[in-house]
Amino acid sequence: MPCLPRLPVFARLPVIALSALLVAPGVLHAAEPREKGTQPAAKRAEQAAEQSAEQNSPFFKQRRAVVDAAKASRWDDAIAQARKLVDMTQPQGNPYEQLDASELLYTLLYQQGQYAQAVLQTDQMMQLAATDDMGPVNGQMQALVQRGLMAAVMADDKAALARYLQALKQEAKPFAPLWQWDAQRNQLGYQAAQFSVPLVQGRWVLFQLEPAKDRKDAASLQYVYLKPDGKRLLARVQISYEERLKDMDVVARQKWLQEERSTLASEQTPEPSIKLPALPFTDGVQTQQASREKRSGGRPDILHLDWALVRGNWSLSLQAEQLDSERDTALQQLPQLWQAMQWPNAPELPPQLPRQEREVTMAWQVDKDWPKAGQLARAALPDAQYPAELARLNSVAGISAFKAGQQAEAGRYLDQALQAWPYVSLFRLESELVDQTQQYGAELAAQQGRNADAAALMRQYLRNAGGLQNIWVQAKDPQVAELENRRTGMVLPMRAAGFHLQEPLDSQRMLYRDLMTEQQMGLTTGLKIPETDDAQEKLLRTAVEKQFGLTLGALKKSSFAAQTRASDRKPVGRQWAFEVTAQQSKTGKKEVKLVKQVIFWIVDQASTRSILRASIATAGEQAQAEQLAKALNW
Repeated sequence: MPCLPRLPVFARLPVIALSALLVAPGVLHAAEPREKGTQPAAKRAEQAAEQSAEQNSPFFKQRRAVVDAAKASRWDDAIAQARKLVDMTQPQGNPYEQLDASELLYTLLYQQGQYAQAVLQTDQMMQLAATDDMGPVNGQMQALVQRGLMAAVMADDKAALARYLQALKQEAKPFAPLWQWDAQRNQLGYQAAQFSVPLVQGRWVLFQLEPAKDRKDAASLQYVYLKPDGKRLLARVQISYEERLKDMDVVARQKWLQEERSTLASEQTPEPSIKLPALPFTDGVQTQQASREKRSGGRPDILHLDWALVRGNWSLSLQAEQLDSERDTALQQLPQLWQAMQWPNAPELPPQLPRQEREVTMAWQVDKDWPKAGQLARAALPDAQYPAELARLNSVAGISAFKAGQQAEAGRYLDQALQAWPYVSLFRLESELVDQTQQYGAELAAQQGRNADAAALMRQYLRNAGGLQNIWVQAKDPQVAELENRRTGMVLPMRAAGFHLQEPLDSQRMLYRDLMTEQQMGLTTGLKIPETDDAQEKLLRTAVEKQFGLTLGALKKSSFAAQTRASDRKPVGRQWAFEVTAQQSKTGKKEVKLVKQVIFWIVDQASTRSILRASIATAGEQAQAEQLAKALNW
């Protein structure tokens, strides 16, 4: 059972803390400043000047007007001033100022019991965030949805509550085959665990959802209970599958729960006098404990109520925390929440699937044995349920089928993979697979004449190709799959002559790859032009021998007509073809193609040079490489 994360500070407060909002917000920049004393004096002076300028900005002056009115308990005036503050940030103001202003207005409306107005204000802010050209900033939509849920419950606005729950679903993005969101039955089902929870139960409402994306992940659900006076309680439910529980007896399970609990409560003092009721799943091993978190500065203590249960190989945890004054409410209302949870069975997940996935990964990533990897992936797919499992296995099965020339079968698997990938957390393995899936999916789409789909997938794969400096940019037309260099005007097709442009190594080095044959062509741009051709030839011979183990022999030079779209560009192109006289064998390779030639296309533009390189084993490879050289706009 993974330790429950601490509830965020804003969520742990049982009432909306107006006083916390009546102080000037911190610097509204993405980067936090370093601790005082670690920066040079000039830098600190610069930051002080920036903060002074911010404090004197129209936004901060208006914010102070809101604060002054609220401190004087002139609530109508404070709300009116807060509305003016919100208006100052619209329609396209600083998104962080928008968040601050809207939260201040919402808190004032909520504190004054104007819940219907809080609903309207939240609706307006959600509409504004959704239609912003840049989209909502990180966490903005979730914060707005949570505000709306609370206001809707307090206003007893059923339509608004249904609307915000739907927005919560869209924000959480539960994977539909694994999660059944049934608004009509007021139920959310977690298929793998056969566990279902209510969306709304009395004055409890689902407040946040973090679905499990992989078997090893925990699913986390947060509920908020709204008292008639506006105060709130929060409870977090977490359920996870624990392979290690499989061979544990009751005593071992009890010990495991206690160890997990001691890790979680290391900063809390047990309260044995508070007796907690048991969870309603009597066939599991469970523990309950109340504990107190001491707080400094005269602030009231926080009371933690924790339940943990093991059933089958599943671990279920429920954590609630509130001020001690709200203890009775919590003990009365929490059973109302969990009595609405249904868990008829705790099914065992297919035990062989993790081993099968490891074998699949070994086959494609280490052994490069795609036929074997595809066979193993297809065998494992019937047991896959989580989006990460389905994405990984369908990707491997689809790529394997593509390489085997089974285009229809490849298309089916890759389509399934592309549907699952948006629900997956991308670690190193997953990032590599999703990149490959997008490229193979684009190639299939192009072969089938679905050029718009092919362009969309290639653009998605190369969305970060420009790097931090944004030197390479995508074509403005979303149906055009090209990269253009903002400095030089050079245009690279993302797909041409069967080659796919790969994620750039940096702003100067590119790689094209044939997905079927794995032939690669390297492109380097922005090079300095050597003083003589002899110097260039020496550089090329040395680089090829060092990087690829190829010894170059006779050289044949010819002209090359470099294409360009810019009327003011006059590229001068040449083709240099080297014979290969010796090739070092690479250990661990099952089969090594005998390279016969290395061809360079050398194009000069003003004072810079670009070079395209291809290692050629067959006449077909040479013809394909020449097509790519002609497809580039130098």
